[in-house]
Amino acid sequence: MPLLLSTAMLLLAAQEREPVGEGPEPSPTPISWEIEFRYLPPRRIQSQGAGGLQTYWYVVYTAVNRSSTTQRFFPICQLVTEDLAVIDTDSGISPLVFDAIRERHRGTHKYLTHPTKAIGPLRVGEGNARESVAIWRDVDLKGATFKIYVAGLSGEAQLVENPRFDATKSESESNPRYFTLRKTLELTYRFPASEATRPLVEPDLLGSRWVMR
Repeated sequence: MPLLLSTAMLLLAAQEREPVGEGPEPSPTPISWEIEFRYLPPRRIQSQGAGGLQTYWYVVYTAVNRSSTTQRFFPICQLVTEDLAVIDTDSGISPLVFDAIRERHRGTHKYLTHPTKAIGPLRVGEGNARESVAIWRDVDLKGATFKIYVAGLSGEAQLVENPRFDATKSESESNPRYFTLRKTLELTYRFPASEATRPLVEPDLLGSRWVMR
């Protein structure tokens, strides 16, 4: 059954190592619009490509706008490995991969939409829910755990000072004075087996929470 849970890159490593309770945290109660995000566990799928058989990881999800007005839906999904490698979803994946995923989940997600077509205005209510998928190519999941971050589900944001800002230099994209952190869903997964059998099993959800990222 699906689970229901209603970036500043320079700070990423520090954020990953901070325990809960340190650094900026979201408001304990929603203070802005929010999109409900229902999702299936991450799964792998293989497809024949130009360089041979390739492995992809993906998460099928359903997004429901629970706010009072139409919101622009633009999810940003990142997978972070145990050694803190950050992998973005791949928009250039062959349509054959999406077709294979859609066929696999046709029984439960018959309205599954290609990721590039899922972006756009999302009207209020369950009847306007959008089904799509986040896909990552050639992810090396050798560690026992990994995390998935989903941004774009809330309008809550915080402006924080950049601790590495160099006041002797001009403020720029590479030397910003402030970062904008946004309320982001964090999903932590662990493989329930040894590295040798890891390709044969699906990861377990260790926990989920909202973070500012």
